[in-house]
Amino acid sequence: MIIKMNCFFFKNKSKSDPELPKRRKKRNQVGNNGASKSSPSSLPSPRSIKELYKEKEHNFRIFTLQEMVNATHGFNRMLKIGEGGFGKVYRGTIKPDPEDGADPILVAIKKLNTRGLQGHKEWLAEVQFLSVVNHPNLVKLLGYCSVDGEKGIQRLLVYEFMSNRSLEDHLFSLSLPHLTWKTRLQIMLGAAQGLHYLHNGLEVKVIYRDFKSSNVLLDKKFHPKLSDFGLAREGPTGDQTHVSTAWGHRDMLLQSMLKQVISKFRVTYGVLVWYFMRSSREGVY
Repeated sequence: MIIKMNCFFFKNKSKSDPELPKRRKKRNQVGNNGASKSSPSSLPSPRSIKELYKEKEHNFRIFTLQEMVNATHGFNRMLKIGEGGFGKVYRGTIKPDPEDGADPILVAIKKLNTRGLQGHKEWLAEVQFLSVVNHPNLVKLLGYCSVDGEKGIQRLLVYEFMSNRSLEDHLFSLSLPHLTWKTRLQIMLGAAQGLHYLHNGLEVKVIYRDFKSSNVLLDKKFHPKLSDFGLAREGPTGDQTHVSTAWGHRDMLLQSMLKQVISKFRVTYGVLVWYFMRSSREGVY
């Protein structure tokens, strides 16, 4: 039996155009109205998520499947802390580096259900997007494990552990403590900052596509972090979000699409705020 295993763990300008000397304008620099034009091909091309991801590969630490088994005590169901379209999530412990004497740390390990609603494509998107983004309101991916064997594939993701579970748990569960108004506002503000970063903080705009209460995780201080990037996609980038004379019709469509996406997120965010602010200690909306 041949098994291929690849697992890893990772660590943690805008300048104005130079003033040109006055000289005779070249033909390709003059538009119909006599104004100087910049060729679209002269603008730097924004890098894609895949290209940005390549820069992070060398920071990853290799895991083995056995390490994942040991971390979860054989994927013991007593350690299961959640389950979704991707698969089951377990609480586990790993050592930051097997060569040093550091104490084991708590992590969340998500194991792909190969018969579930999501598969390798969503798993790969999660790895690529979370290896590129870096924001205090986005969950941190610590590593992953990938095994291809005769009995099928194994895909696992290792995250920082969020001890206060998800926003959904606090909205629906009667057993969890009541959240103060200050904490509620902190959670919603943090979620908004995470979304703003995805839309404006990277070379490419990231369309999250799965904003809901179950994907807003809370750490021990109830600091919110967005999770689950399996459905994320890249949005229009660079000059494609602006109307230009050369590609006017296409750019107008792209700009319209981006505005619709952002508008949809505003509506979704607003609905979530409405639910959150109306929830009572008894969980009634």
